[in-house]
Amino acid sequence: MAGFSVIPVHGDSLPEQPKKPAIRWRNFQKRIASPAEIESVFHDDVTALGIVCGSVSRLLVIDFDDLLSYQKFCRRFPEHIATRTVKTNRGFHLYFRSEQKVPSHQFVGGDIKGERSYVIAPPSQIGSFQYREVKDIPPLELSKEELHEVLNYLQSGTVDNRVAMPRGGGQQKTDVLVLYRRLAKQLGRNNALYRCASVARDEGLGESDVVALLGEAHVWEADRQGMRVESPESRLSEALRTIGSAFKKGYGMSAHGLGIPNSLREFLLQNQRSTVLIRLLEVFRLAKWRESEWFTLGEAIEAAAGFGLNRKSVLDAVGGEASVYDGRYIIRRRYVEYLDKRGLKSRGRGRPPQVMYQVPAIGGLMRQLGLTWSPSDKISGEDIKSAHCYRLALHREYLKRLSPEVPKSWLAKRIGVNPRTIARYNRQLKVSVVEKVGACPLTRGILDSLPKRRRGEVKNSTNGYWLEMGDGRRFPAWRHIGSWLLKAGSGDVRICMRRPSRYVMSGEESRVEYEQMSLASFVRARALREAGSADGRLENAIKALAGLVKRRGPRAQVERVPLFFESVARQIAPDKVAETIKGYLLAYDRDGRRVERPVKRGIAYRMLKQFGEGNVYLASFEGPGEFLYALARRALRLGEAPRALELLMRAAEG
Repeated sequence: MAGFSVIPVHGDSLPEQPKKPAIRWRNFQKRIASPAEIESVFHDDVTALGIVCGSVSRLLVIDFDDLLSYQKFCRRFPEHIATRTVKTNRGFHLYFRSEQKVPSHQFVGGDIKGERSYVIAPPSQIGSFQYREVKDIPPLELSKEELHEVLNYLQSGTVDNRVAMPRGGGQQKTDVLVLYRRLAKQLGRNNALYRCASVARDEGLGESDVVALLGEAHVWEADRQGMRVESPESRLSEALRTIGSAFKKGYGMSAHGLGIPNSLREFLLQNQRSTVLIRLLEVFRLAKWRESEWFTLGEAIEAAAGFGLNRKSVLDAVGGEASVYDGRYIIRRRYVEYLDKRGLKSRGRGRPPQVMYQVPAIGGLMRQLGLTWSPSDKISGEDIKSAHCYRLALHREYLKRLSPEVPKSWLAKRIGVNPRTIARYNRQLKVSVVEKVGACPLTRGILDSLPKRRRGEVKNSTNGYWLEMGDGRRFPAWRHIGSWLLKAGSGDVRICMRRPSRYVMSGEESRVEYEQMSLASFVRARALREAGSADGRLENAIKALAGLVKRRGPRAQVERVPLFFESVARQIAPDKVAETIKGYLLAYDRDGRRVERPVKRGIAYRMLKQFGEGNVYLASFEGPGEFLYALARRALRLGEAPRALELLMRAAEG
């Protein structure tokens, strides 16, 4: 990797976003990291690495997404394939050196990785696939003329002039006849015709053009089974009515007309850490730009200026740090060498290179980011004039629609701010906050459910819960303070825990509501809050639960769970007698007779081989709560805090 700027990538340590950089990598787009920096950022959690492309590495990478595109390129440029080549999950990476600055952009069949982009490099492994070198040779140096020849081929050889036209070209980009025949089998003739007519209308075709394209096809489209047979005249009349209805509806049937889903808004606010990208998408919606429409940077700046977005915000949205997700630009771009009014002119002279951008299709963007559709709150032009106004509007509309009962931290995370900002928004909007508090009487019998204060911990606070006197005085919920209050006979003492507040856009005064809380609910909620701690607090919560289950009613005679090969090591200790389970191994032979054996790991494996999975059980003499507590303690010893917490919650509920 000599001469390249490298960055760590999460890989398998973050399965939901394996290609996401593990650090903020903006600085490494301008300089190469020192050996000390590389050693500090590549820690054990990093399982993949990326190479930054562009001028910092003098590197240009052509990313082919399929074998066919790669083979066509090799046949067209046999002199350029003697270069470093890497096998990817879907295709190949071709590495080239160049002194020219090339913006990253897409072509039909792949991507060109240039400025402000990176590629995953060998020996990175993501899932079951490992990147490997097919040709381990230095990257080939491309001259300016050779580079332009390659770029012109990738664009003019794969992109037709209609797609590269600027906004307002009025050209049809979708074969609505093919789309109609496919949808008719899934949705029925009328639904398919209405949808296809709406698509054609949004792409600039007139009503008579759509009738000429789809009218005859609708007349002779095969009937679905069980449908009434109609005459050709009746079908043609039906087609004219349906197409006319689609054109009367106007633009509102498009995805932009329905608004941007809240799930997409929240995802971009949380992951891009900026509002410029989603606000630019809102500009496209309010300006009624069509999906998949091509536009220039100047057109975007001019349109955004009317809604309060300045030139810097637009530049950041289409090509800055906020514009990239998972190594790809969210707003697609194409590198057009020469452009005139008729579209792409590959042999033109004298015109500077230009980048064309494409309005994202909301459905395609949702699929790309792995999101599901959700309601869309109404956002006006005034709401997008600044980042503060946009986040405030999303918060306002959400509270109006649902009056939610959620923690303040959840509301803050939803729009990418901190809880103090949410409190400021609530004051600005005059939101009525109903604070809910769960209360449980404190007695001697349940005193050990409170935590012990450790050396070095804050004396005057416990996380989200406290002790409260009848006269309203509050104390930290430490065990020694609870014991002192009970000994002093200070009257009514109760354990209080903050519950999710309810937010209402009513203008009423905020208030506090108390509700009855069981001890099991308190222990479960405390364990949930302390589950992420690495200092043993979860173990203390489990011990508190132990006292709770021991004070329960009569025990069940036998509690048993089925055993499987992969679960034996988690439930049975490796010593001779299980350290956590008081019981025996149980199975049934072919005649239905019970077979009982001691609880040992080796015996468990032999019984599974003999009697089969699902026919061997781990039986306990203890009650259900104690049994689950024992399994939770075993999981905690193995470092499986989430599983221990799940068992703990089941025991508390039981």
